[in-house]
Parts: sequence; structure tokens; C-alpha cells
Amino acid sequence: MLVVIGILGLLAAALVGSFSHIKMTARQAQAQALASETATALSLYLQQERGWGDVLMSKDEMDKEACQVLQEKRLFDLTTYKRDSSGNLTGEINAESLDRHGLLDPWGRALLRANPDMGESDAAKHRLQIRLDTDFDGYVDAGEGAPEGLKIRGSVLVWSRGPDGKDDFEEQGGRYPKDDRLSWNHGQARAETGK
Repeated sequence: MLVVIGILGLLAAALVGSFSHIKMTARQAQAQALASETATALSLYLQQERGWGDVLMSKDEMDKEACQVLQEKRLFDLTTYKRDSSGNLTGEINAESLDRHGLLDPWGRALLRANPDMGESDAAKHRLQIRLDTDFDGYVDAGEGAPEGLKIRGSVLVWSRGPDGKDDFEEQGGRYPKDDRLSWNHGQARAETGK
């Protein structure tokens, strides 16, 4: 009997470890999809409007104002609708669905569920980061936190900062973040210095 209980204990421990890995992988996949969808919406905005507009030009993260621009153009819908007691849609927007902190990554949303009073600075760590090709030269400067001179070929960069909420490009000249989820592939990156 003790041997059976011991084996069951070992199996339970293995399942718990496996479950946390599955949960992490699911959040990474969600963050990747969200970054890609946001980059697509911003690219469509650029094609439709032939420019970035004043609101987006000043943004380096997907806050409420940037989300609103995409929502007004029906490029990225962030709303859900209220239901009545029978489960039928009422047509009223559920204000809770419009994330009060802007567009958060899966780690930020998990944090918000765990602590509804999460502060603005905590939320900012988990907002999607954006960089736009404002000079229309075909490359976007990866910006602060990236190795000097790193540029990415494209019109839009979007990334999730990952579970730690930091832009953590690898040290020693690395071009790619360790645990952040990116909207671009690594082949699009080049150093301005030609390295």
C-alpha cells in the first residue's frame, strides 16, 4: 500500500510540473498571437490612412488611446457585450472588457485578475510595446533597451515584454529578447553598423 501511495505521489508531482510548463507555453502562444494581430492591425491602419496620425506617432505602447484609434477604424475589436439573465446579447458594451490599462499581454491580464487594484505602473510593464517606421525608410529602430543601431525591416514592431515585464534583449550584442514575444521574425533584424 505504501509503495502504491509513493508511486501516486511521484505521478502527481510530475503532473504538477508538467501543468505549469503547459500554462507558460499557452501564455507565450497567446502573447505571440496578440503581438502579431496588433502588428497586422497597425499595418492595415497605415495602408488605409497613408500615415500614422498624431495619436499613434507619439506612442511607444498600446495604451487606451492607441487601442481606441484601431477600434474606431474597426481594425481591432476589444469589446464584448453584456448579456441578459437569459443569456441573450443586450447590445450594450461591457465596459469591463475594454481593459482600463490599454492592451495587456497574458501575464498582465493574469496579474489584473489576481489583483483588480493593480497600479498603473504595474500595468505598464505588461502593455504591448510598439515602434513605428515614422520616417518611412523601411526600417524601425528597436529603440531603448535594444543593442545600439539595431533596426528591423518593416513598418511596425510589436512585442510583449514577457513574464518579467522588462525589455530584456540578450547581453553581449544579442539581437533578440530572451523571453519577450515578437511580431517580427529574427531574419528581419540587422545592425545599423553592418554587423
